[in-house]
Parts: sequence; C-alpha cells; structure tokens
Amino acid sequence: MAVEVTMPKFGLTMQEGTIQRYFKAPGESVRAGEPLYEVETEKVLYEVEAPASGTLAAALFPEGATVECGVVIAVIAESGEDAAALSARYGDGAAPAAGATAPAAAVAPPRNGDGASAAPSA
Repeated sequence: MAVEVTMPKFGLTMQEGTIQRYFKAPGESVRAGEPLYEVETEKVLYEVEAPASGTLAAALFPEGATVECGVVIAVIAESGEDAAALSARYGDGAAPAAGATAPAAAVAPPRNGDGASAAPSA
C-alpha cells in the first residue's frame, strides 16, 4: 500500500512549512529513515526522513511551495506497487492540492473569456 508523506508539525505554533528542496526525485528509490526533503519554518530548517522504503512515486508540490501541516506532499510506492500508476492517481505536482500556496511570482488570478476576473455564480 502506498505511503503518504505529510507536512509534519514540529511545534505547537507551526501552521505551515516551506519545501526548500527534495533529496530524491520521483522514480528514485528511498529507504526508511533517510532524508527525503527539507522544510523551512519560521525559525529553522529541518530534514524530514522517509517514513517507509520504496520508490518516490510523486512529489506533489514544487520546491518553494508553502504547505499547511498535515497535507500530503509526497507518495512512496512500496515494493511491488506501480509507481507510475500512483503518480498518475495523485498527480505529478503540477497542480498543488488544497492547503498549499505557490511561490508569489507563480500566482495568477483566474480569468474568464473577456479578461475580467471570474466571479462565482449566485
């Protein structure tokens, strides 16, 4: 069964963390306990260890993304699982899931056909 890797909560006041870098790329093998990615909080950088051995099937957020604690940020395929199928099911990280914000330069407001901002229907 696939292992979902979530943004950890390192302290009582931590609400979110910024992914600084991944130590593994999708498709690479990982071992439980080895560094998987690095998170920056308000005060410090943490190396987060892989919770299981297998293949990194998907990194759901790009480096530089700020993600709320508890949100799934990566998926590890265990031995015998199809990493490509898991990657397709979870997505390839191109579209962040709810609970994350992209770096400020990458954020664009939604637009409709005439160039005006899209507004929800009442």
